[in-house]
Amino acid sequence: MQSIKELISSITDGSRAAHAFVIEGQNGEARSEFLSSLAAGLLCSHPDPAARPCGRCPACRQVAAGTSPDVIRMTKSISSGRSGRETYKTEDAAAFIERLSMGAYGRHLIGIIDDADLLSETIQNKLLKTLEEPSSGTIILLAASNRDNLLSTVRSRCAEVRLARSSQDHDGQETDPENFEELINMIMREDTLFCDYRSMLDKTVKSREDAMSFLGGLESICRDHMLRSDAGDSLKYASVIEMINTSRMDIRRDMNHTKALKRLFLEIR
Repeated sequence: MQSIKELISSITDGSRAAHAFVIEGQNGEARSEFLSSLAAGLLCSHPDPAARPCGRCPACRQVAAGTSPDVIRMTKSISSGRSGRETYKTEDAAAFIERLSMGAYGRHLIGIIDDADLLSETIQNKLLKTLEEPSSGTIILLAASNRDNLLSTVRSRCAEVRLARSSQDHDGQETDPENFEELINMIMREDTLFCDYRSMLDKTVKSREDAMSFLGGLESICRDHMLRSDAGDSLKYASVIEMINTSRMDIRRDMNHTKALKRLFLEIR
């Protein structure tokens, strides 16, 4: 992984030409800290680039306080469903895009979308032009738990930065990557009982981020099997991949992630 100071330096000195980035990281808190540090470093006024972010200049302090006029975050709205979950709506995206079009007050304008996994396909498509042709000095950061959850058209317009995986999830509970592998094996085996799968699911998948990571891993396994199988089995794996994509979209549309993954198991059967 490239260090944050190296990334800041490569962006500010022009050696990294991208103006949009996908920041992939499992731990929501660590990812948010990375985004804030990156934004502060890009706006920092310290004369020595290697010392950015300095944490002491007005720009750094404004970023830390959440008052910088050059850091714009796409805000979430409360879902109209019974869950009351926060999610991104088209009006949130429209306000974000409009503000980015106005340009920066200072050297850069930083547009941040955290939990970009929650963006619907409609919103992602609305962002394409802004990602491809942002106003001068604009840098857009899309943070996601799994970059594969974003449309390929979005990813193709962004450079990708992958954060080191934390040993804990965002609830502070230990997360063992091998448990995802075991859960994937369970859903792929025809002799797995639903009660056993449900028990492992409840112990392993603690959040929407975990669910998206599980679906990404399951899809990768299915694609690998599909390439190595005969025509009949390839169609079976292609069908499972369609079910995975449906589950992913249902979670993005605010379905409970546990319910979606339980339904996926039953559909595959």
